[in-house]
Amino acid sequence: MRFRLRLAPRDRRAVTLGAIVLLPTVAWSVAIKPYRHARAELAARVAEQRQLLARERALLREGPGLARELRDATDGLEAVRIRLLPERDALAATGALVGIVGDAARRRGVLIESIESRGAERADGGLVNVRIEVRGRGDLEGLLRWLQTLETDPLLLRVDGLSVSRAGGNEGTLDSLDTETLALSATVRAYIPESR
Repeated sequence: MRFRLRLAPRDRRAVTLGAIVLLPTVAWSVAIKPYRHARAELAARVAEQRQLLARERALLREGPGLARELRDATDGLEAVRIRLLPERDALAATGALVGIVGDAARRRGVLIESIESRGAERADGGLVNVRIEVRGRGDLEGLLRWLQTLETDPLLLRVDGLSVSRAGGNEGTLDSLDTETLALSATVRAYIPESR
């Protein structure tokens, strides 16, 4: 079989010139361009891996310091956590807050007449505050001792909207201990972690 065609010299020159123009284009598209693309991708991956290696080496150098920082952060978190109510939901936390406020009042000689719970609200820092409104009676010294007990409690308690006035029906008269009975109204807040 002979595939060789007989071409005129002029046609041979045209075919040869076409091959000279076509071969570099085909070589560029088939071999050089994919090679350059693969090489650029490889260079980018090597650079990324070098950056990761540099970061890992930096972490290894800072390892002892990071352990100390983690321990300090854990200790700080624990110090804040013990100031929060241990309950996880708002209803249980409100009940615990009622117990804390009521016990402090009984120990300080303040008569609690009513406690009403209010809705829980989100606070900054991933906390939820629970609140109750308290109404009661007592003498000035008892009210001050009750407030001091709440203020010095290890839990983070906040007294808002405190109002103290003369108790109704007691104007102008003193009771048997020569002390005046005062009416108290306050809102007390405590905090729990926000459930995730």
